[in-house]
Amino acid sequence: MEKKKRQRIKDGAIVKIKLTDDRMVFARLMVGKIAVYDFVAMQSNPIPETETIIGNPVIFYSSVYNDVITKGLFEIIGFKALTRDEIDQVPPVFTQDLVNIDDCTISYQDGRQLKGTPDDCIGLERLSVWEASAVTKRIEDHYGGKRNFYVELDKPILSKDDPRYLPPPKALRWDFEKGEFYRTDK
Repeated sequence: MEKKKRQRIKDGAIVKIKLTDDRMVFARLMVGKIAVYDFVAMQSNPIPETETIIGNPVIFYSSVYNDVITKGLFEIIGFKALTRDEIDQVPPVFTQDLVNIDDCTISYQDGRQLKGTPDDCIGLERLSVWEASAVTKRIEDHYGGKRNFYVELDKPILSKDDPRYLPPPKALRWDFEKGEFYRTDK
């Protein structure tokens, strides 16, 4: 097994993400996140120029665990310093209380935090950190035209009828005759 060289996390670094079938995509480290570009290349071909890679649209922004970069799971293959415009284009993320689903916070790259509604969070990423394998699966699903489990799980909860809604404490009771739980908040 090939030992990977330790890498330093540096904003602007461009990383290669290996996919199946000899394919690879590229992402760029951006202020605590990665921006995954809509650009697929073959691993058997030479690495494209930096400008070619970053000239493509971003599929999604996501936070990844530090070891995804430091252990070389996503190999650094280039660097281009970030511009203020690129940093400003990083979309905000949201958090949502799983009991009081109307309690949402939208967090911006510059540190601002604003209260919002679940509807305000539609289209935003939930504040979360992803493993390398989950990011790779998300990219594979994107190009395969499939819905990704984690993306769906992380969408804002819009109503208490959503199965991801966590009812208030003590809202679940056990029905001894049916042998199942039922909710007391409905």
